[in-house]
Amino acid sequence: MKAQIQQVAYRISGSYWFVPTLMAIVSLIASRFTIEIDRSIGVDWVEMVPIAALNQPEGARALLATVAGSMITVAGVTFSLTMVTVSHATSHYGPRLLDNMMRDRGNQVTLGTFVATFLYCLMVLRTVRSGDPDNEALQTTLFVPHLSVLIAFLLTLASVGVLIYFIHHIPESIHISNVLDNISRMAESKVGELFPEMLGEPRSSDSIEAIDWSDGLAVRSTRFGYLQGIDESGLMETAIQHGAVIHLLIRPGDRVLLGQQIATIKPSNGAADADTTPLIDALIRCLAIGNSRTPTQDLFFILHQFVEIAIRALSPGVNDPFTAIQCIDQIANSITLISLRKLPNPFRVDDEGHLRVVTVGLDWKQIIEESIDVLLPYALTDANVKAHLEETIKQIRSVTKVPQLDEQLDRLESELVAWKPLS
Repeated sequence: MKAQIQQVAYRISGSYWFVPTLMAIVSLIASRFTIEIDRSIGVDWVEMVPIAALNQPEGARALLATVAGSMITVAGVTFSLTMVTVSHATSHYGPRLLDNMMRDRGNQVTLGTFVATFLYCLMVLRTVRSGDPDNEALQTTLFVPHLSVLIAFLLTLASVGVLIYFIHHIPESIHISNVLDNISRMAESKVGELFPEMLGEPRSSDSIEAIDWSDGLAVRSTRFGYLQGIDESGLMETAIQHGAVIHLLIRPGDRVLLGQQIATIKPSNGAADADTTPLIDALIRCLAIGNSRTPTQDLFFILHQFVEIAIRALSPGVNDPFTAIQCIDQIANSITLISLRKLPNPFRVDDEGHLRVVTVGLDWKQIIEESIDVLLPYALTDANVKAHLEETIKQIRSVTKVPQLDEQLDRLESELVAWKPLS
């Protein structure tokens, strides 16, 4: 269940509506709160606050109506500019970057500020009342919420500041250096989270006897999609509770077909004939399968964003080798960061030393294949990019001391030397 909750939280935090909606709700609550304060404190405080003004009902209405109308107009323009920016980014850098652009907090807060100011002014506007000197009953309804009007004025100033920030932020957000830097920071964060992956205690595979899976239970997927995440602690608890050993056959990012075997369960002794439905159901609940890949536990998804941008930059229609060179630099940085950490051991044991979970192993061959190998056919078509890739491989070798990685770098160098352009 934790894996599903993680994916829901990822979708909500990255949705374009969540932050503006939250800010709009806060503005509605705040308007009610400030109006009640206005009813209780009266107008004596206005003269003690230099920035405040003693407003007449007509003036307060004009100010609030003007601000409300302006804010909803600016909010519409802001949304239009954001959509244009997203369209530009996805067409030039790749559709996989759409999620990154939608998750931009600057755009979300900008839209939320304008919507919140609009709703706040609208709610305050409806409470302004004019008195009638000739009618004692109507005269008692005179009410101008001076504190609320002052806050509306301050919100207007803040909205102007946010608008200036937004005008600066929009072109900055689609600058290729900033796009790559944002992906790089996400990759650095995921490297810290996923290497090593904490799923029980690791144990060397050399000390584990060969496991006979012939009597294991095959667990098959009940839907098509991509494995988005694994609840590591829940998986370990499930294995301990049922005294079983779980062998996962997929890792985050893998495509899963309907009916595909995704795991094998070796029940505890004497449990082969028992009802294994609760065990299988508990295992499936530990896996989050969705209709798209996400970066929550899938580092390769992030690395593929670098690759996708580089491939598009090297296409004949774009022909921008310097962007591809920047992507190679970011990939090299990610590889270097991973080399400073231990790759997760696929064999995981509980606190008592019993083997409980076997995951899909990860080695440097897979890392290089998913990062540089997929880019290599396109990089070889440009002399500048090819030369930069050769230099980058040498730099990686100079700062890393991992034998398995050196083997892959040797292979890449051999392929680069052996490649000859078509005549």
